[in-house]
Amino acid sequence: MKLRYPHGRCAFVCVLGMAFLASPARGRSPEPLLPDRACGNSRTVLEATRAGNAMVQQVMATGMPWGDKALNEYINRLGQNLARSSGSQQVFAFYVLYDPQVNAQAFPGGNIVVNSGVISLAESEAELASVLSHEIAHENSCDWRNAPRLGNLFELIAVVPAVVFGGPVGIAVLSVSGLTAPVARARAYRLAEERADRLGALYLARAGYDPQAAVDFFQRLQADHERGGGEPGGLLATHPRTADRQSKLEKTLPNLPSPQVAPHDETEFLRMRQAVRDYDDIYSRVTGVRVPGREAPPPQLSRRPTVEAAGSR
Repeated sequence: MKLRYPHGRCAFVCVLGMAFLASPARGRSPEPLLPDRACGNSRTVLEATRAGNAMVQQVMATGMPWGDKALNEYINRLGQNLARSSGSQQVFAFYVLYDPQVNAQAFPGGNIVVNSGVISLAESEAELASVLSHEIAHENSCDWRNAPRLGNLFELIAVVPAVVFGGPVGIAVLSVSGLTAPVARARAYRLAEERADRLGALYLARAGYDPQAAVDFFQRLQADHERGGGEPGGLLATHPRTADRQSKLEKTLPNLPSPQVAPHDETEFLRMRQAVRDYDDIYSRVTGVRVPGREAPPPQLSRRPTVEAAGSR
């Protein structure tokens, strides 16, 4: 599901992308001491964390990490604040990947990767926070345990680049027989997504954001799907349809504790989003790929040279 760059444009994209290669948004110890918890005993969690770290390394190696320090630090601060508000004891690490697809991924061990497309599409910091909160909810719910029982999570690493937000925690869409999840498994994934939507909205409220922002982002995402020709299928079929998620979340909001909405200065968010959109414009003009919230760029037509009349007639 990753974007494929046309061969004729690959050199430009590679050169342009080198400016954005960087370390993740937050450094971390590769083997933290983890207590027993709901996700399993310390040995189970440690193995999952090691596998999750390796998965993220492969995702970032096959993608285009965003190298601007300011954006990485901003996403890290925002994510860590939301994680604290969730009450989680998990150690989190946040990564930014340049990819116009509006996606995010969570991997075992508190690893969360957010695509630049999410930042580009969001209209407020609260909307961006709603996506991060959703992924934090996957981690807090230990949804990586839904991964197929292949004996060892490390066996999934080879296929990680093919999976982008394909189910809870990104990896769980895989089955022993291949990439097609059985009906019962797919239903479990959809339920996990709905749970993460509800918990994510709760985390938003705890962090001082209006949880209505999560509904607003779903509306924006639905409109973006319509501009792009419809909601994606394939692996994303393990997710409820965006319109259904929006409807169910709207019914959930009245049951949440009244949020103590704190004023948020949008200046930094707007500056970070503009940096992404500026790069989107360059990327779109060069590749012809539609970027979030906008129509596909018109094709560049070649013109014949104007031929002057040889003389007056």
